[in-house]
Amino acid sequence: MIEKAPTAHSASSGDPTLDRRYGWAEAAFKEGDAQDCVEILDQTLAQAYHFTAAWHLYGLAQEALGHKEEAATAWRQCLTLDPNDHFGARLDLARIGAMAAEDATSENFSGTLFDGYADRFDSHLTQALHYNAPELIKATLARLCENAGRAFRFATVFDLGCGTGLMGEAIRNEAGFLAGCDLSPRMIERARAKTKGDGSPLYDKLAVAGLTAFLASRPDASADLLLAADVFVYLGELRPAFAQAARVLSLDGLLIFTVQSHEGEGVVVGEDRRFAHAEGWLRQRLAETGLEIVSLEPVSTRQDRGAAVPGLLVAARRAA
Repeated sequence: MIEKAPTAHSASSGDPTLDRRYGWAEAAFKEGDAQDCVEILDQTLAQAYHFTAAWHLYGLAQEALGHKEEAATAWRQCLTLDPNDHFGARLDLARIGAMAAEDATSENFSGTLFDGYADRFDSHLTQALHYNAPELIKATLARLCENAGRAFRFATVFDLGCGTGLMGEAIRNEAGFLAGCDLSPRMIERARAKTKGDGSPLYDKLAVAGLTAFLASRPDASADLLLAADVFVYLGELRPAFAQAARVLSLDGLLIFTVQSHEGEGVVVGEDRRFAHAEGWLRQRLAETGLEIVSLEPVSTRQDRGAAVPGLLVAARRAA
């Protein structure tokens, strides 16, 4: 199912009558009548060409009718009106093959999406989607530490795309200094409200920031563990993040992350608007950025409509 971010950015035409028409079009689309949706929006957009939300819905309806060229034209118009892409038009273009997936990351869409999701994030993820990335990551870290004959303890830990703090809760006892970052201010608010058993804050530092920008602000060799639990599914090209991770990791530090995967090549955007990265592509990007894989295994961190979503759990370190 396509995720749609609630947003006030061009979500109104400025005309209550046209906004009502948009509501009718949206209802028609949800009821499965894409043709009626298109016909209503044809009239609406003729009078409100600047109406970004209507262009996005128009693209979805045209796609449902099998008109991919018309859908792509509508989503390109979204990007013309809203270059910062609050509606995730880049993801839709990549879904239908009209844009390279590596170029389709939409951080503004992701931030807005999760702002609206924050209040129900924990319960929906763990109960409805059976999300288990923190547990899988922690178990893998424990195994790697045991095999290396080192203590299961990391002095400085950065939780990238920390969300509400589910990964932080899982790793807190094994972390000295724990910092987290996320694009969504409301997610950070939820993470900030969480505490340890003694009542002190769960995280020692939290920042509203994209993970690559956050890493870029950190000193060289300043982290012993970098965590990215189910966050690279919202990034297409991972080279910048991997390069910053290689710079920020200490000599014996680890980067550990989960991704959705697929059997083909390269990167794709699925119907769920999440990126899936092929194993070979990941291996190449990690090697190119100075990271060496120490563990790679197939996992599923969540379910979609009752079916396990295929993925990979990867741990890497700075190459010697």
